[in-house]
Amino acid sequence: MDLREDRLQVLSFVDLSAAYDTVNHRRLLCKILEITKDIHLTELMEAMLQNRRFYVELGGKRSRWRNQKNGLLQGSVLAPLQYNIYTNDQPRDDATRLFAYADDLCITAQGTDFMSIEETLKDALSGLTTYYEVNHLRANPAKTQVCVFHLRNKEAKRQLNVSWCGTPLSHSEHPVYLGVTLDRCLTFKTHITKTKAKVSTRNNILRKLTNTRWGACPKTLRATALALCFSTAEYACPAWERSTHAKKLDPALNESCRYITGCLKPTNTNNLYILAGIAPPDIRRAVASRTERRRQTTDERHPLHGHVPAPSRLKSRKSFLTSTAPLEKTPTEARLAMWKEKLNNHPHSPTMHIPAAESLPPGDNNWAKWKCLNRLRSGVGRSREALSRWGYLSGPTTCDCGTEPQTMEHLLRCPLLGGPCTAKDLALNNTKAQQCTNHWLDVV
Repeated sequence: MDLREDRLQVLSFVDLSAAYDTVNHRRLLCKILEITKDIHLTELMEAMLQNRRFYVELGGKRSRWRNQKNGLLQGSVLAPLQYNIYTNDQPRDDATRLFAYADDLCITAQGTDFMSIEETLKDALSGLTTYYEVNHLRANPAKTQVCVFHLRNKEAKRQLNVSWCGTPLSHSEHPVYLGVTLDRCLTFKTHITKTKAKVSTRNNILRKLTNTRWGACPKTLRATALALCFSTAEYACPAWERSTHAKKLDPALNESCRYITGCLKPTNTNNLYILAGIAPPDIRRAVASRTERRRQTTDERHPLHGHVPAPSRLKSRKSFLTSTAPLEKTPTEARLAMWKEKLNNHPHSPTMHIPAAESLPPGDNNWAKWKCLNRLRSGVGRSREALSRWGYLSGPTTCDCGTEPQTMEHLLRCPLLGGPCTAKDLALNNTKAQQCTNHWLDVV
């Protein structure tokens, strides 16, 4: 999007009433035949659409069976594709650009003043009105929204005056399109705030899988965190990962990794992600953006394929096309390379001896032992010295061996162990590490 000081970008999010249910079968089959030139495929589609019946159940009572004369099969994997074919011939003009995903249609226009872009948008919507009438689709102006993007702070509260079918369209300051919340300056602050809240909610689910003494398998916790938390946090990140607010998501994902590893909050975050076997969030977002950039460059079906970005006038604006380089490696290789580079530039704890890898380190078995092992590895646990420093212990901090204060370093060489345990032993989870973990299981 060409967001500059002298430009206005207006968007209209078109809503249709029961879009899938009003598709005319005869017109759909004609369009399929016209596009594919395959009579057998058209006959197959016709057979799938015909002889469909349904009933309505309300309050324990059922209606009689009715034949479905129009509409697509709700829940079918072919329904979005059939709808795309049905609406593929929507009218377009040079003054606007259309972006469609199934029944979610977005019309964009650009100009230098509000009056001109309002007229441009009205003309585009008027052209759609005739098209919808011919194709038996019902426009819903009451739910259609418009918004404008610009950097003119003095006109921040200016609303668009656009009507469609005699109904004024509502102006939204934070419209949601395909699950992404937009704002006037495209800072994505609102979207990131909402996403962080979603991740925190999913962390509550992850927390139910662990307890002080009991917890699910670490591999299960890691898979759950990736599926519930990280997938939510990275949704559509190529659009917003360059935002200055993107790093606000990281604390919620740090919490996810604490549930995976059993580590405490003071644990160094670099160590935290190594123990969880997950690349840091900023690296995952950057690789996802570069993967999408490669897709935009090589795939002709991409909506932005061949798009020439406008010259940037503000150094603070980092658009997707101008600031993101296409990925040249596989995503896994790129994440590991960027991860290792980050650790070299910002050294983590040198005592862990665990390399960066997208898999759990050795020792992912019993939850209580896994938690204790990771706290010993990271050097952050509930030792008496730490509890006293945090204000949870007012008594002496001397270890039971009576030789020195009970610190995390002392736990590895305490005479009560029968032999010292090194950081390399903990990294390998060998016999010495297992003996040390079992001895301090109820301490750290």
